[in-house]
Amino acid sequence: MNAIEKWIALTYVSGLGPRRIAAVYRELGSIDSFFAGDSSRLSQVMKLKPELVETMVGAVDLEQGRRMAEECRQKGIGVICPQSPDYPALLLESHDPPPVLYYRGALPRQDLLAVVGSRRATGYGRRGIAKLIPPLCQAGLGIVSGLAVGIDAWAHKACLEEKGYTLAVLGNGVDLYYPWENNRLQKDILAGEGCLLSEFPPGTKPRPDHFPRRNRIISGLSRGVLVIEAGIKSGAMITVGFALEQGRDVFAVPGNIDSPESAGANHLVRLGAKPALTAKDILEEYGLDLPLRAQARPGPALEKEEAELLALLDEQGVSLDDLCYQLGAAGGVVLARLVALELKGLVQRLPGQEYILTRSGGATS
Repeated sequence: MNAIEKWIALTYVSGLGPRRIAAVYRELGSIDSFFAGDSSRLSQVMKLKPELVETMVGAVDLEQGRRMAEECRQKGIGVICPQSPDYPALLLESHDPPPVLYYRGALPRQDLLAVVGSRRATGYGRRGIAKLIPPLCQAGLGIVSGLAVGIDAWAHKACLEEKGYTLAVLGNGVDLYYPWENNRLQKDILAGEGCLLSEFPPGTKPRPDHFPRRNRIISGLSRGVLVIEAGIKSGAMITVGFALEQGRDVFAVPGNIDSPESAGANHLVRLGAKPALTAKDILEEYGLDLPLRAQARPGPALEKEEAELLALLDEQGVSLDDLCYQLGAAGGVVLARLVALELKGLVQRLPGQEYILTRSGGATS
């Protein structure tokens, strides 16, 4: 039986858990004591009563480990354990690294930054992603998140648009689609040579208690955690708790003082998290530079009225009412010009009839 099959077998033992398995592996340098029946030594390392350890050792089912390893092989699902050379080094340093990680796609080869936030992402949160994620990807950072609707999903999408590397940590098996709204995104991540990762074996359905466990992996994989919109009591704040325990950097995008979705991020800034106003605020912590702006390709031809409208837009967002006021034009006329600019890829419409300048629209030679 190979090492992977042994590690898988241990994950099915009730009461054993990642932290205890990690303690044995670190203290003894292997997990062989579980299979040699050395209950006395295991009892000393795990600080448990010998009879309880004997029950755990007796519950180890090697055949179950073999069956799951074979199922993964048939489904094309990769499996790694702490003995694997490509097990993420930062994650292995945490208190309770997953004994087994199941994955589809390509495991990370670069430094990662976790991006977490509210499921109820506002236009402000989306603009924050549009401003921060592209230069972070261009500088070489991979983006990790949890594939939830809202900030998570937008972070993955923004990374994919930049042809960057993104990794989604799931609270279910990597062979299942959850949430269903993001099934296309899961496929896009794999098509973009990213990764779907989980400590839960194939076929495992999502459960509420899986997601806090998932969050420790998100932070454990990453050098830092960036919070973009989060309530005081939210999954994003749970991830921050794990990040602090793991010694990771915490960055937060400050938000409106009257927005419940920014209450958590503002609280973190008050407690000492580094405000992230630009990508440079994050990159400088890791000795990385902003990429040189690429030479702009010639843009599409613009009518005079379209050029005037484009000059009023920025990457923060301007409302339709403001544009009408500044141009002294009727709403229908301005809206028609905005639609034309959208079709040319120069403008993006946000909820609440706000419009932002896309990166192609703002590129300069």
